[in-house]
Amino acid sequence: MQKQYPVEYFQSIAVSNPELHWFAIADSAQDITLPEALKRPSRSLFDAEPGSPLAKKSPHLVELSSPVEGGPCWRWISRYDGVTPSITILASKLSFSPLFSRLKECAEVILPDGETMFFAFWDPAVLGTLVGQEDDFTLHVPGPVLTLGQQANLSEIITTWWYWDRAGIFHTIALPRQLPEAARAPFHLDQAQVDSLVEASLPDHLLYFVRLNQPHLLDAIPELQQYRIVCAALQSARSIGLEQMRDLVNYVCLMLFYKDEMLQDQVILVLLDRVRNKEISFDEAMQLFP
Repeated sequence: MQKQYPVEYFQSIAVSNPELHWFAIADSAQDITLPEALKRPSRSLFDAEPGSPLAKKSPHLVELSSPVEGGPCWRWISRYDGVTPSITILASKLSFSPLFSRLKECAEVILPDGETMFFAFWDPAVLGTLVGQEDDFTLHVPGPVLTLGQQANLSEIITTWWYWDRAGIFHTIALPRQLPEAARAPFHLDQAQVDSLVEASLPDHLLYFVRLNQPHLLDAIPELQQYRIVCAALQSARSIGLEQMRDLVNYVCLMLFYKDEMLQDQVILVLLDRVRNKEISFDEAMQLFP
């Protein structure tokens, strides 16, 4: 695991494995300059028409030049700090078209009730959770969420996969090679998998609502620290029985406002204890905060 500037690392792999093709999955929803900034052929995994509103908010498979050849795409990657989770790098023995077809199949999942939905397996913020990346200590849900059969599907088409976590740390995903028969895409998710994915994205949803409604509370707090505060606040909120989104957002806002006092002030602690014992609602407790 390391910080940015891994291009020399990629070059050494390319020299040792000349049969590999190199790609990025670049998410234009997270970075509006992508995939154009990489200056390489690309295609939306949602099969959206180039330039359409959906294409501007979708992940793109980008065909990179070899790291040995370099070029604008690798110069962009060398400057990428990983703080905004928008790109992953992968190497495959497949060329662009067959790899695109297989990844596109994985871009949709079937839920327990039979409904289908987009599946953001390319998102660096949740990719580690999907495969259970043991050296990614930024994950709210450690995972793995995907079954061994579902991971086998990915290991059939991807030789090696890399991503940057929320702290900008660079990870190599160790897709297991000795697996059961691969599950066919689209993947069928059971309720436990759905619940884990919802939980994995919950801190980001909480942060979104805080930024939308009380952005001043986040002033001068680095982004990664914001995320860690929210994860700690979520655990604390659940310890007193809070589960509704409105209550969780309010609890996070109070943690940001009161800081250490939230769990040290005796008046606040008594109020939170009363909420835990269901003597008063959290709304009622907030009205009595000092």
